Amino acid sequence: MGEKELLRSTAQSLQRISSSKSEVASGLDSSAISRQVEKVTKPGSPGAAMKKAGVALIAAPEPLTGVAGVALVASSFAIKGKEPASLASIAQETRKILREIQSFRI
Repeated sequence: MGEKELLRSTAQSLQRISSSKSEVASGLDSSAISRQVEKVTKPGSPGAAMKKAGVALIAAPEPLTGVAGVALVASSFAIKGKEPASLASIAQETRKILREIQSFRI
């Protein structure tokens, strides 16, 4: 009899916990969390922002903004190799370094 009551009590406790967690999860705003996770996993590119600003300056009707726009577009291509590290690139680099370490013979 004691085991059945313990199992019944445990099952009821798990049911209360899961319903409480589902209530909390349904009340969360997932869009803000998704944006933050997106920033971590796929960081923004400064080159893309420079390219957009450069194109906007080139499209402006004033003659002096075209020079600055061309400079921004050109520099966006120059810094393309200096993009921020993403989680995938960090993992890839870590695997590469571990392979190199394992290849050393002492």
